[in-house]
Amino acid sequence: MKRTTPDKWPRKVKAGSVTVKVYRLHHCRAAQGHVYAVAWNVGGTRRMRQFTDERAAMEEARLKADQLAAGKIEAAGLSREDRDELLHAREIAGKVPVIAALQEWAKASEIAQGNIITAAEQWAARNSTSRHQRVKVAEAIDRYLAAKDAAGKFVRRDHSSVFDSLRTAFGELFLDTVSTVQMGLYLEKIENPSTRNTHRKGIVGLWRWSQRQNYLPRGLQTEAEQTESPHVPAPEVGIISSETYGKLLEHFRAKHPEYLAPLVLAGFCGLRRDEIHNEVWSDIALERGHVRVTKGKRGTPARRLVPLSPAAVEWLLLCPNRQGRLCKNLAVDRIRFIAHAAKFTLPENCFRHSFVSHRVAETGDVGATALESGNSPSIVFRHYRELVTKAEGEKWFAVRPAGPAEIISIKAGAAS
Repeated sequence: MKRTTPDKWPRKVKAGSVTVKVYRLHHCRAAQGHVYAVAWNVGGTRRMRQFTDERAAMEEARLKADQLAAGKIEAAGLSREDRDELLHAREIAGKVPVIAALQEWAKASEIAQGNIITAAEQWAARNSTSRHQRVKVAEAIDRYLAAKDAAGKFVRRDHSSVFDSLRTAFGELFLDTVSTVQMGLYLEKIENPSTRNTHRKGIVGLWRWSQRQNYLPRGLQTEAEQTESPHVPAPEVGIISSETYGKLLEHFRAKHPEYLAPLVLAGFCGLRRDEIHNEVWSDIALERGHVRVTKGKRGTPARRLVPLSPAAVEWLLLCPNRQGRLCKNLAVDRIRFIAHAAKFTLPENCFRHSFVSHRVAETGDVGATALESGNSPSIVFRHYRELVTKAEGEKWFAVRPAGPAEIISIKAGAAS
């Protein structure tokens, strides 16, 4: 590139004491054989910009001269492309200052790890009320439980305490405003991890159902599902000996005969608390030696036949009024309370644990024991094997009433 030196070049553009020069330079690749260069000084640094059009070069020279004369040193350092980009950025930012807009963008990009548009779309979908019906938590609970009742599911019966507590905590809030953080703090107040997990499952079920009913935005993970699922440690299998069980049976036979039948089914058949409370005498076949279980814990093999040992039949024959329901509500809770008052030490859920442990030891059959107890074979194998010996297992199911007793005949009751 060579500089041409005709008399009229370089041209000078003045503004006050500032002079900006425009040069015409030879350039072999330019269409006209030359280009135009605008040269000016900013802060002691010489700057130059080339143009292929003379008019454009002169306009740039006049702009630079005016800017320098007005003291706009930084503006004078901008190229035309820089100025065009700045003007376009201001148009996009609207009333928001460009710097503030860029700062907000940088922070959003950091939080969303570069996925700003995706994050914004998800936020809009979650917070927009134009696509879903807003209801309060209390109303959602009422509709949810009514729907489960209509479907023949016992959510209200089995988990009423969960929804009562949830109603107290969030009932007056709109469903779509309850955050994961709020639910997390609510769940953290429940110390027992198993109970906390039960409450969390209830909340997740309600939120998922509400999403299907269009009470929450669809296509997104609900706030409830984003709460932490607590670690529930493996249950401690606490059992009692056949001697303790025999003494306990005799105590209830003598002083609390109305609770003898549920105690028999708890220890000799391993029925769960709810299964015992729902049992009726017509499902206890004393002559054929089995108990028919028809209602119990959701999600388990509730319908099953459990054999009655001869000793269990003898104890049941001592029970009066063998008609209708087996016992009153909370019978198992009353048994534990009475036993504690009588100085019996009973581990948690010890009757069912003792049944499964002694039964698998007596028979050696994990599959059959799982079927009788309404468990999975893996649970029986993992938690109940090798807790007692075969002899101890046989002794458990041979615990009979002590001494002569007034045995009410099988035909005297309504059992079949």
